[in-house]
Amino acid sequence: MPSSSLGGRGTPPPEGDEVADERSTRHRDRDFSRSSGAGRSAAAGPADSQAGHCIEDRGAGYGTASASGSAVRSSPGSAEADMPMSNYAFFVKYTYSNECALLAYNFHELVLKLGTFDLFPYKHDHRLISVTLAYILYRYQVHHCDMALDLALTLVYLEELRTQVEARPELRERGRDAFNLICYMAFLAHAFNSDRPIRLVDWFKEIGWRSFKNCHQLNAYVFFLFSQVRGFKLRVKESQVKRYIQKLCSVPNQVHSGF
Repeated sequence: MPSSSLGGRGTPPPEGDEVADERSTRHRDRDFSRSSGAGRSAAAGPADSQAGHCIEDRGAGYGTASASGSAVRSSPGSAEADMPMSNYAFFVKYTYSNECALLAYNFHELVLKLGTFDLFPYKHDHRLISVTLAYILYRYQVHHCDMALDLALTLVYLEELRTQVEARPELRERGRDAFNLICYMAFLAHAFNSDRPIRLVDWFKEIGWRSFKNCHQLNAYVFFLFSQVRGFKLRVKESQVKRYIQKLCSVPNQVHSGF
């Protein structure tokens, strides 16, 4: 993975193996690898973050909640990396801010509850998917309030996908593994929510090269998710997103107990 200069607060996730609005169908042949805007730039330094900062309403009517956590960063190459740790400690260790740790932890736990890994396998540590999403969103300076919105919408997509797979089993085969499915569902959610989304070419540069030969191949996969899985529809009910935002921003019991 290309290195990033993020002030040494964390480490990139350990390695494992612009989208159209549904209100207009004229973009159905759109090339996701191209961006109509300037897109986001990678961070040149650590983004500002404060524990306990409000995950505020971003103008979409999705409600508010609060986020906090504790952060102790260390290199994955240290001796502690081989020691058993709780899930929350893992996310604290391998993300860049308190908010990223909290969101990544809760996102992982919610994906587990949805049973996504039962339908789409992933041979590496499942937690790496959430860490990877936290990494790329943080690197490209997505505010943690917007991270929560993107991850909440991703969870709605994954929840609806489970019902779709029951009716269309072929989606399991074409959906690749859980890493690609979840990451690029998150790309669609991010592209829908953001005025200046991270370009698909940057997703390819950061993580896509592991699974796809080039950005054109990645674009075809994303278009499959957009057209065949989502049916060209990215908007969902606000109540669905709000429900997941509240869950994503809930502080784990182990933090309350002084973790």
